Amino acid sequence: MKSTSTKSIVPKHNGVHTLVGSVTAVSARTNNKFPATLLMTGLIVLVYLADTGLHEISNGSVPTGDWLYFFMEIAAVAVGVVLPGLYYHFGPGKRKVTRGKSAKLPRSPTPSDSGDSESSSSSFMQSMISSELRPSKHQIMPQVRSGIRSPMHTQQSKAARDLAHFNQAINVAAKAGNPTKAEDLLAELENQGLLPDAISYNSVIHAWAKQGKIVQAENWLKTMRRNGVPPNTISYNIIMDACVKAEDTEGAESWLARMADDGVEANEVSFATVIHARAKIGDTVHAGEWLQKMIASGVEPSIVSYNALIYACGRRGHAACAERWAEEMEARGLTPKVATYTAIVDACAKCGDVTRAEKWMDKMLASGIEANVVSYSAMIDACAKAGDLERAEHWHIHMLSQGVQPNTHSFSAVINACAKAGNVSAACHWLEQMENASVVADVVVYGAVLDACAKVGDCDRAEELFQQMRARGIAPNIISYASLARPYAHQGDWLKVEQLADVMECEGLQMNEYFLYTMLLAYASARPRQPDRAEVTFRKAIKTGVKINKFVLTAAVRAMGRVRCNQLVSELGVTCSVAKYPRSKPT
Repeated sequence: MKSTSTKSIVPKHNGVHTLVGSVTAVSARTNNKFPATLLMTGLIVLVYLADTGLHEISNGSVPTGDWLYFFMEIAAVAVGVVLPGLYYHFGPGKRKVTRGKSAKLPRSPTPSDSGDSESSSSSFMQSMISSELRPSKHQIMPQVRSGIRSPMHTQQSKAARDLAHFNQAINVAAKAGNPTKAEDLLAELENQGLLPDAISYNSVIHAWAKQGKIVQAENWLKTMRRNGVPPNTISYNIIMDACVKAEDTEGAESWLARMADDGVEANEVSFATVIHARAKIGDTVHAGEWLQKMIASGVEPSIVSYNALIYACGRRGHAACAERWAEEMEARGLTPKVATYTAIVDACAKCGDVTRAEKWMDKMLASGIEANVVSYSAMIDACAKAGDLERAEHWHIHMLSQGVQPNTHSFSAVINACAKAGNVSAACHWLEQMENASVVADVVVYGAVLDACAKVGDCDRAEELFQQMRARGIAPNIISYASLARPYAHQGDWLKVEQLADVMECEGLQMNEYFLYTMLLAYASARPRQPDRAEVTFRKAIKTGVKINKFVLTAAVRAMGRVRCNQLVSELGVTCSVAKYPRSKPT
């Protein structure tokens, strides 16, 4: 027989496609290996029938014709449809549903504990909570395979979507600072038969922690554990961050220890939080120790941790310490960012080291990092503390040339440099430039200009600026009054200083050590001296709780004399001794 007759009786693709399509659907429906075995069996049967038919035809046992093709199609359909159909209706996959037993709803997966390592440490928990509460596709999308959904999958998908929606609502309430609403939403979630997960509880914990209610946050962590949901790293990090915001450094460290005791692994954010807590109070020693503990535990520190350490050095004015941490950071393969360089420049500014500050500023610019207004303000501050007005003005002009918009702080830094140099004209010039740049001056800026006037004893210009400040709607503070009164004090015009003290008191401002020093200086500079008035003012200040520092005691000695001042200090129980201060000048 010719081969062409063979082609006419070989089954077309219809039966094979029916077989493959049916078995594929059953495989997707049951998630079982049995349909795959069924497919192989069907193919073997199909090939066997085809081979048998061809053999019979070639022997002439049966005539060739369409009946053989029809027979083979029926066989293919029987294997590909009938048997899978029987399995679909009576197999183990169907029996699970027909028995009426619904599978237990799986708990929604908890996203990984992640955070933006480049963000400021004060925003750690917010970024992590947002990351954790962002619903994943497993929470908001049903699992669909080959377009077939079972009632069980539909039920699970709906529950997952409902849980995700509740978690989003709880998170919104937490961010809005409404812990009561967050609790109500969690209760409603449970009333609807849903099981809260770690995201649900962490959002409620965050809601209370954001309000500074650490006890309530801790209670919810206990509830979380009691209900069978183990607290994760984020749970502890939220409470630790709340402790830092409440300036409870030891509390944050205690929670880190409890995390380890509970078998929860700390991450980089956990350690960075306690490092930041120590950095806020300028405790460089313990901050450094926590960094070493982080590394010893196998957690690789990020640039955020090193920035916190450099910031701590800056608060203490330890420029060399800040440089050391920066060098170690680079040795670990971390690239300094603008915040890193700014923190080092600020550390140099604290100790008035202009040369070292400019070295790091130049290094930042040479590395291609664009300095921001905070960086330039720190550089100008360094110049101001060193009394280098020329360099302060240079850096402000350079900032403008780079297209960086100045702000109140940058102008205030330049004006402080003017005040330090006692250059009233330059201070007024930069105040005018500030207004031309549409940057609103505040009481701090005016206080710096008034301080420049005080240094040169320019009472008229000080009065003019004080009235200008009031005309701008800026309420003077105690520093403003002290700066205004100081040039009068140097002239011994105690009447004017007392008048300003009365006005200040009428405006609800209480005397502090700065204004007390100014008043005592006025009594000491008067001719004749006013020891009796000085004693009355000193007694009143002690009674109202004014702190007594060495400058106040120096002025008191000048106004009352050393002997009387020592007697008064002993009588009033002032702990400071004036023995180390200069003797009063003879009258």
